Amino acid sequence: MLAHRPTRRRGYTLLEVLLASVVAVVLLGALYAALEVTLVRMDVNRNVIVANDLSRAVFNRLTVDVSNTLGPLPPKSGGDGTTGSVAATPTATTPTTATTDATASSPAATATTDGSPASAGVNVPLGAGVVGTDKQLSLFLSRLPTALTDLDVINTTDVALPSDLRKVTYYLATDGGLARQEQPWVTADGVWNATDPDRTNEAAEVIAPEVLDATFEYYDGGTWQSSWDGSATAIDGTSLTGPPRAIRVTLVLQFTTRGVLQQKRVTQTIPLRAAVGNFLPADPTTTTTTTPAATPAATTGGM
Repeated sequence: MLAHRPTRRRGYTLLEVLLASVVAVVLLGALYAALEVTLVRMDVNRNVIVANDLSRAVFNRLTVDVSNTLGPLPPKSGGDGTTGSVAATPTATTPTTATTDATASSPAATATTDGSPASAGVNVPLGAGVVGTDKQLSLFLSRLPTALTDLDVINTTDVALPSDLRKVTYYLATDGGLARQEQPWVTADGVWNATDPDRTNEAAEVIAPEVLDATFEYYDGGTWQSSWDGSATAIDGTSLTGPPRAIRVTLVLQFTTRGVLQQKRVTQTIPLRAAVGNFLPADPTTTTTTTPAATPAATTGGM
């Protein structure tokens, strides 16, 4: 009887092991490259979504403020500082010492010897609505006062309450980012309504630190302007120019994707309903008299 001889089991050769290792390395490298591309795309898409959400939030905030912007009032109604309004022209008895933080840093806190402002372009009438440059936007607007919405404030009689008037300024912060400053104590002409923001608490007023640059443009009905002064007089020489027809805002957002800086530019045009356009308010001091038609003379005698 023949004994069963066990068969010898063969192993992998060195060449087979090397080939298998090379194939595994190639497959792992391709998988890693595909995963890297996927992660980069995810970061880019995430930044795009963040940029869109951020720009939408900033534009919505701007739209709300612009929609409440004041428009110019008819001449002699108190809204035009060039037509003899009592509140619009500071006199020698007007206090020139700033009493609030908003006016402490204002360059208009000093006056000349006769009591007039040191700079005529600083005391801005509220009817101007919009005053701005290509890098700064100041809006004079009206909003529902706190005294009508907060019951605790209504029941408080010994605290001075702000009015419905506001001044909102958008500007680029010194350390970067778009800042928004709201001053609720704007009251009337002749109280140093400066358009420059108070940068005392600038870091707390930054609403979008991702904004690298901001540009404001103003549409006058025919062309886009790089600056706007709504306190200037209109073509009638009496009423204020008021706000422009529209404001175009261009934001440059900057994000870091896996150590690489990326920028995105977004633009939106915001119309202003308070703009007067080509309409010129009638001057109430000008009266039009009409001569009544001549009455036919009565005839005498019979037919």
